Amino acid sequence: MTNNTQTKIFRGFNAVDLVTLAVFAALYRAAWYIWQIFGFLFPFNIVIATFFATLAAVTAAVIVRKVGVFTLYSIAAALINFFFQGEALVATIIYLFLGVLSDAYLYTRFKAGEDPFSSFRDMTIAGTLFAFLWSAANWGFVFPVLFMMEFTPFVHIAVAVVCFVGGIVGGILGYRLGDRLKGLIH
Repeated sequence: MTNNTQTKIFRGFNAVDLVTLAVFAALYRAAWYIWQIFGFLFPFNIVIATFFATLAAVTAAVIVRKVGVFTLYSIAAALINFFFQGEALVATIIYLFLGVLSDAYLYTRFKAGEDPFSSFRDMTIAGTLFAFLWSAANWGFVFPVLFMMEFTPFVHIAVAVVCFVGGIVGGILGYRLGDRLKGLIH
């Protein structure tokens, strides 16, 4: 473990941490306009949303470096979407929990005496878990059930898989970006 990482699990988040999380959640929200430009490709434009959601989540995690960061990022992003986009309440409630698997994984790594925030492997796994939950929530419930959008089985499976892969790529790039930015913020 590095000197920068304390051994206490679930350390308190300070004001800088919370502002950092809010900024990355807001950047994800601002990227909404980018995937909307490609709305004519729907549902495949949502790959860009998954990419940016995971990129911002992993970047924030590498910078903040505390267990619980994925969950707090998810909460911030969901609340921004709810209040500024008018996201459906049920979808917002689902989106509040998108970071839980990633934080559970980080907790196990932290408990094992590792510093997962400095590990490309660990952050890739955490980002992959985030992308999986994001894709599963959207393509398993939000779009087909909540918004009652009908897709052929092929399109449904294809878009879910492509979104998941896009999220993994976003997570990998998020690690690289966070690694470069962490010195500027903390």
